[in-house]
Amino acid sequence: MINRRAWKPSSSSSLDSLLAPSSSCGSSSVSSLSLAGRFKSSQHLFQIIVSLAIGGSLLFIILCQQPKGYVVSTTDPKGHTNNSNKKAAICAIQKGGLRYLDEWVQYHLLALGFEDIFLYDNSEDFELQAWHQSLANFSPSKLQQRTHIRHFPGPKRQNEAYTSCVKQIQKTRSHAWVAFIDIDEFVVLRDTQRYPYISDFLESLPPEYGGLAMNWVAFFLNHQMHYQDLPVTMRFQNRSEHATSQHIKTIARTHLVRKVKNPHFVDYLLFRWWMHTYDTDGNIVAGPFNPELVVDQIAVYHYQSKSLEEYKERCSRGRADVSKEEWSSQLACKSDERLLKDLGKFPELIKDDVPWQLLKERVPGYASKYTNSTI
Repeated sequence: MINRRAWKPSSSSSLDSLLAPSSSCGSSSVSSLSLAGRFKSSQHLFQIIVSLAIGGSLLFIILCQQPKGYVVSTTDPKGHTNNSNKKAAICAIQKGGLRYLDEWVQYHLLALGFEDIFLYDNSEDFELQAWHQSLANFSPSKLQQRTHIRHFPGPKRQNEAYTSCVKQIQKTRSHAWVAFIDIDEFVVLRDTQRYPYISDFLESLPPEYGGLAMNWVAFFLNHQMHYQDLPVTMRFQNRSEHATSQHIKTIARTHLVRKVKNPHFVDYLLFRWWMHTYDTDGNIVAGPFNPELVVDQIAVYHYQSKSLEEYKERCSRGRADVSKEEWSSQLACKSDERLLKDLGKFPELIKDDVPWQLLKERVPGYASKYTNSTI
């Protein structure tokens, strides 16, 4: 046992004076612990409130600064007012596709009503440069001013080109819609009486549509073995009853696109999570395929093979989204017998010349050159 030495006060008054502070100190210690606990709780609550306030403020700033749509109005030299919220553009990339480029550009700009085309050239020698200069001959329609080219060589650059293209359009806020299609694909409106041009059709879409999915309608050989110097929509006018493909291409609201990681669909802004791509029946399409096969109002006619000779040529040059080495091991480099069997799997017996008829009606200066031509 430890012997504690008793402390003996010198007087009762001294004891009282010491007891009073001692008692007070014990009470103060308990109060201090209580206050410290409350302070820590208050501090924790304050941190939560501050974090929520900062997060909410950042979200508010992001949502407010992001444009809700392009409604900037401009006036052209003739005094006409053009609203950018009605304009649509095309982003595309090409490699070795000069043969049908005049037709493709005039169809989409003059017959269908797209405002501009942004065309990325994936060839090594910038083959579009001379072609673009030739568009100056079409001065009344301003094809050269409305077709914008950029040299973009290198393997597998299609998605990169599409993302670059949409970012460029977003900076200028010049077009409300942008379509991502290839130069062997033609957008087709089924009812041009109700919706004469692409802008009329897009304007009719519900506001919750972040983008529109368009199913492919595929055209193959049409029994043609060799190239002819004629428009592709004139040469290939028959399809099979199984022509509609699950593959889609997308027209998206420009200001909602974050990036393009796949040529068939887009990624929307992270803080627009409620936006989706839909088909015209209202089905959400979340990837490159739409098994519903909806083509009753709009479709993409895909002139996939053209003649056997032309299809095999693709083997020697590759594609903008597939390297030459990869492409050479695929369909384009098989034997003629195998190609004819694969590409002619379904008889093409259904007449479908909608794009060519629209070209003849709305761009007669182009189509009339081939009036007396035979296939």
